[in-house]
Amino acid sequence: MVSINLVIAILAHAIVLSGVIPLFVWLPLLPQILLAVCFAVSLWQERFGSWRLKGWRLNVAAVPLFIYYASQFSRHNAVEPVSCLLVVMLSVRLAGEKNGRHYLQILALSLFCLSASTLFDLSPSFLLHLFAMLFMVASALVLLAFHESDSCMSLSRADMRRVLWAGMLMPLASLPLLLLFFALLPRTQLPLWNFLNMQGAATTGFADKVEPGAVSVAASARVLAFRAEMPQMPQKQLYWRGTVFNRLEGNRWRRDDKVPAEQLIYGHPRIRQIIYQEPGLSRYVMALDAPAETYARRVLRSPDGVLLQLYPSGRRFSHEAHSFQGGVLAVASAIRRDFYLRLPGSVSPRIRQLVADLVAGIDSDGKRLAALEGYLRNGGYRYAAQDMPIGEDALEQFLFVKKQGNCEFFASALGIMLRLAGVPCRLVGGYLGGEYNQLGGYYQISEDMAHVWVETHVAGQGWLRIDPSSFAVNADAVWSPRAPGFWKRLVMVVDSAEHAWNRSVVTYDLESQMEIARSAGRRLQRIKGLRLPEVGAPWLLSIASVGVALIIWLWRRWFHLSREQRIIRAFAARVRRDYGLTVVPERQGLYGLARQTGSRRMAEFADIYAGAVYRDRRLTREECGRLRAIIRAGFKQ
Repeated sequence: MVSINLVIAILAHAIVLSGVIPLFVWLPLLPQILLAVCFAVSLWQERFGSWRLKGWRLNVAAVPLFIYYASQFSRHNAVEPVSCLLVVMLSVRLAGEKNGRHYLQILALSLFCLSASTLFDLSPSFLLHLFAMLFMVASALVLLAFHESDSCMSLSRADMRRVLWAGMLMPLASLPLLLLFFALLPRTQLPLWNFLNMQGAATTGFADKVEPGAVSVAASARVLAFRAEMPQMPQKQLYWRGTVFNRLEGNRWRRDDKVPAEQLIYGHPRIRQIIYQEPGLSRYVMALDAPAETYARRVLRSPDGVLLQLYPSGRRFSHEAHSFQGGVLAVASAIRRDFYLRLPGSVSPRIRQLVADLVAGIDSDGKRLAALEGYLRNGGYRYAAQDMPIGEDALEQFLFVKKQGNCEFFASALGIMLRLAGVPCRLVGGYLGGEYNQLGGYYQISEDMAHVWVETHVAGQGWLRIDPSSFAVNADAVWSPRAPGFWKRLVMVVDSAEHAWNRSVVTYDLESQMEIARSAGRRLQRIKGLRLPEVGAPWLLSIASVGVALIIWLWRRWFHLSREQRIIRAFAARVRRDYGLTVVPERQGLYGLARQTGSRRMAEFADIYAGAVYRDRRLTREECGRLRAIIRAGFKQ
């Protein structure tokens, strides 16, 4: 015999673990310690039946914590205090004495804790914890119904298995409705967890300014920036455009939003990609350089090809873009050269003299660009993220002394030199490269791939993409892709599962619903011979719904019959077919029918059926199979 109390206690502690594990890593240290201690105390009490702490004493002891976390609640800090309060309440309930009502409180608080974890992160593991908790909660609720009638009840192992199976079947029955409602029900464009937690949104290596000389060491962070579903391409063609820096102030390049009007001409062919950006506070929308078309609502295109959201949503953002990969953007009309030639008065005289010497006697933009490129290519410059020049004269040190730096130094140096030479230019910020996931068919771009390059305008050609970092003597060693090892391939498998979750669940919103509806409509229109009037479709759908409801109503009793009842009804139908006898099983004995008809098969049927049902036990699977075989064979011999 198995005690119901024991099984309920085991399920309750397993439910607590499923609810708090996703939330635990986001909690401050004090709630983590409190929860761990109270969980251990609860296990001790269940094992040894001692140290029963009174509930009112625990509530009094927890009052200071309630006051402390409640005082921290504000519009900009709502998630962490609420999560801590939930954990404190759960800890108090775990450490105290327990009855049926207390167990219900533990189940509810565990569900709330799992929900609170989505305020920080909605990862695929959430689905595993949710399903595990739903199955365990359903079983626990069934057992608590028995516990309410008799708290000391015990069941046999077989009965306990049947009770647990019955509890677990209830969530399974709701899965089809869950999938249907997920596809049909509306959802907000701004998920609650990101709206409340925007202050804690992930940052990115992509920045809104370029300032060489601010730091001597640039640390790289292997944090995901976005994914891009598209065919695999050579690494050196993977320039992801984010923003354009068109104004130089001292050593800092920034963006002036008053961009001069110009009409860029995008050629063909174009690469289609679907971008899934991670949450953040930036308005910039990423796409392969240069995005000719983008299909996304609330996204504006600047004259210089920069894509901007109307407002930073703080949520995962997906859009489709078609990009031209030529590396040259023609312009339909003249550009404002003065706008792209502006320089501060603080440019180093030494750099001015260098540029004057390099372009002396050269009268065209293309030749001046070639002269400056040649200087950087043959100057022995190295790409490095450590021991970089710092201070106001950082660019001068880079060009004449240290001759090493990161992409900001290379791009800034070439940009200043081009403007000094009278060649219009601007800096472009984004990302370079990506790791291709063969399983998922997408690129994964992380923050350490953030990059800056130069666009320069040459008369008769347009805007040319120039990456001065590629002029470094060690450029190939820095950017050469490495073959993924076993561990990396395993990580890619896990990442493809997470990407599928984000694409199918997290970023599935009203726009996705509308696109699915439009796609279904287009497919229906392609079906030849389909001449269904639009007015008649709702009527046909209504008639079909009424028909399904009528069938369910007519057969409603059949769905509630037990296995034994269905078999005896099939038996009565077979006897009526074979002998023309109307059988009422509740009023006629099976053995009497067997003697009346003289059928050996009917006698065998009576022995098997009566041996189980008349002895108050259910038919086994083997017995049911044999009885159905007898009915199919018939009783006439």
